[in-house]
Amino acid sequence: MGNTPSKGTLMRPWFYTWLYKRGAAWERVGVSPELRELFAEGRIKAPSQSEGRPRAVDLGCGTGSNAVFLAQNGFDVVGVDFTEFALKRARVRAREAGVGQHCQFINGDLSAAEIPGVVGPFDLLVDYGTLDDTTGPVKHGMVNSVLRLSRPGSQFFHWCFAADKKDLPWVARKRMSRLLHTVMTPGESQRLFGHAFDVEKLPDPPRPAHAACFLMVRR
Repeated sequence: MGNTPSKGTLMRPWFYTWLYKRGAAWERVGVSPELRELFAEGRIKAPSQSEGRPRAVDLGCGTGSNAVFLAQNGFDVVGVDFTEFALKRARVRAREAGVGQHCQFINGDLSAAEIPGVVGPFDLLVDYGTLDDTTGPVKHGMVNSVLRLSRPGSQFFHWCFAADKKDLPWVARKRMSRLLHTVMTPGESQRLFGHAFDVEKLPDPPRPAHAACFLMVRR
């Protein structure tokens, strides 16, 4: 579950470092269950290539659970995050899983016009809880990164918290709160990407509350 630096997000690298050291809640999830299910169903699979392996980018890769899973399923993966502490763990995770040669982890700003070391297009893009943690120019910058790093036929797996903020309590323990979280508004993912992607909203994940999941294909 990822993040982007600078203005337009409530979080900063130091805060995520603190969360990872304390045991971030999303770390207990491991590989996204929805992503794993899409592979099991054959909805996402590594496309055949005449030269080399297909390419995937994990936008806000954290400690690399999803990136390693993608590498184990036939992709060369670039993981991008702004938390060096998490990236170090991701590199160790990939080596220990035997896919270190198929994973590259880069410290970068997902909202930037160019991310050094991250060159598209990619066959698969993954956002597991990153875009929903941004607002304003940072959010629009990340949307532009998704467009820039994809091509016609690219798949985009997008998982987010989506809710009308007025439906959230101001502060709540163990669930979403209006004070402590940014969320995507209902229909926002379609509005942001529908002009360039065919957007399929998947069944809402059973947990956590207010989660939404999409599989998109670039036109």
